[in-house]
Amino acid sequence: MAIFTSIEDLGRSTDQSIYLALGMFDGVHAGHQSVLARSQEIANRNNGIAVAFTFPRHPASFLRPESAPNLLMNKDEKAKYLLENGMDGVVLRTFDQEFANVEGQHFPSFLIARIPTLEGLCVGENFRFGMGRAGDCNGLKMYGEEVGLVVEVVESELHLSSLVSSSRIREALLVGEIEEVNKMLGRKYTVCSAAQRGKGMGREFGFPTINLPWLPEAKPAYGVYVGQLSRDGEESKFAIANYGLRPTVEEGFTEPILEVHVLESIEEDYASGGVSLSMTLDAFLRSEKKFDSADDLRTQIKKDILKAEELRGRV
Repeated sequence: MAIFTSIEDLGRSTDQSIYLALGMFDGVHAGHQSVLARSQEIANRNNGIAVAFTFPRHPASFLRPESAPNLLMNKDEKAKYLLENGMDGVVLRTFDQEFANVEGQHFPSFLIARIPTLEGLCVGENFRFGMGRAGDCNGLKMYGEEVGLVVEVVESELHLSSLVSSSRIREALLVGEIEEVNKMLGRKYTVCSAAQRGKGMGREFGFPTINLPWLPEAKPAYGVYVGQLSRDGEESKFAIANYGLRPTVEEGFTEPILEVHVLESIEEDYASGGVSLSMTLDAFLRSEKKFDSADDLRTQIKKDILKAEELRGRV
């Protein structure tokens, strides 16, 4: 299987029975993972294939662009995580006027007309569909049965007695509650970027850094994090990182960057421009702030490193 941009292409790609997991899947969090896993169970039991059907952009960006949420991941990251979670394929269909005009009762037949081997649908219990988002899970079951589709509804995952949701993760991310974010994601929040050569200011401070330019829509709180830096196929390295605008050393800096200081020995080429790296954000130490002097910043970095070392192996 592969990544498709239309359900028609999916329908033409195979004669096997298809079971669709439907959702926005922004973040591919613990609740989404339950839906994906259930679709795979049903597909395996019936010798079919499980495919995630989603959108590259949130439908609100088409319907109500002024209120569209900032996404936790772009379409390529989402497809990657969906496949890594065991899906046989992914459909990234653009939400457009044709899709917006599909009435709820016609939604299952709309899918079957384009995917002749469609056998079942799997959704979370808060799934909405059809024109004006008028359809709910009960409606989907009813309309699905009318055209011979099996419809499975998966209960939402809870964290601290509240539903896990993409919007809740965005809110926690924004205020630095990264450990809560990781619990709701069901994995460590990870930054992936290509290293960029900097001006060497970190080295002058005595704390050399690897610069990772990174501009997600849903940004985490600016500040200092503890995590693990890794390069493909190599053991991860314990590290501390600041994400933000570097107000003490760089006036007028408008685009945030992740500056990583590794607390273990690494090869020199880690900091070379273009090297692809990933860093987990495991714990949040403090918010970014502007210090009165470089010496004050240097003193704070030393304190941050001591606190990070106290967390080593515990996050």
